Amino acid sequence: MWGRQTLLCVTLVFLALVTQQSFLARLGLPGATPDLLLVTVIALAFAYGPLTGAVVGFGAGMALDFAPSTAGPIGVVALIFMVMGFVSGAAVDPRDRNPPLLIGIIGLSCGAFVIAFAAITSVLGNERVDWEQAPSLLLTATLYGALLGLAVVPAVSALVAKVTPEAVQ
Repeated sequence: MWGRQTLLCVTLVFLALVTQQSFLARLGLPGATPDLLLVTVIALAFAYGPLTGAVVGFGAGMALDFAPSTAGPIGVVALIFMVMGFVSGAAVDPRDRNPPLLIGIIGLSCGAFVIAFAAITSVLGNERVDWEQAPSLLLTATLYGALLGLAVVPAVSALVAKVTPEAVQ
């Protein structure tokens, strides 16, 4: 089971990272860039639980930190993704998977990522953080995250049920 679960998580994170960096970042949408990688981490945390969510979040965050277009100190995105994966996995009771609740958690997590990243990087000395744009980035990140969650959560849930049926909670 662990081998199939690991292979599925690595494959989904890789596909989300490539799609986000090569396609979504170049769409030119107003506000924040849609964060497919964070939505994928949260969907995997919903499916496998908080521990797997934290591990996948850390790995995905490190992959994004080392991506060529990422600015900021290395490890900040990994730290935030790890916390988001753990909290999202722990926030949902496996017996109560209400779709509006799941989409709300994803949207709020994407919005919280924007604020957390700006706060941590400004504490670490980044002077390029523009707090006047934070409300619009927060709103668009939340909206894009919720919209991506509508497609990603059912797809990830179906893949998890197909690949690792014994892990479905």
